[in-house]
Amino acid sequence: MAAFLLYSFVGFILLVVSIFLIPLVTPHNEWRLIKQKNRASVIVFGGQIYAISNNLYSAIANSVSIPDFLLFGAVAVLWQIVLFLLVEWIAAKVFYKQRFSRLIEAGEIEPALLFAVFAIAVSNVISPSLIW
Repeated sequence: MAAFLLYSFVGFILLVVSIFLIPLVTPHNEWRLIKQKNRASVIVFGGQIYAISNNLYSAIANSVSIPDFLLFGAVAVLWQIVLFLLVEWIAAKVFYKQRFSRLIEAGEIEPALLFAVFAIAVSNVISPSLIW
């Protein structure tokens, strides 16, 4: 029971930290856009949160201790953000010919859905690798 509570608490803390970290590293401010009822921002941010929670799930499932989980969890969060920014940069160059943030700020739903799927796809690639 104690392990369940400890892993849950640490996982929740890592998720909350990542929710506040994402807006610091993206060119657009998700919180401001969400307050303005920008659906595109909600879609992308939701996809990123789901993707990170998926990585944290895998880190919990494959860790042997709390320090192990902290290491895997932190690496998973950072790697998810790095890979998502890379995918965002590539897709912006190839598909949209402009910064993705401009599309999100403009409330464009289609690219937001695409990028939410990219975030989840990146997570599905990262998650299985979170093992020793």
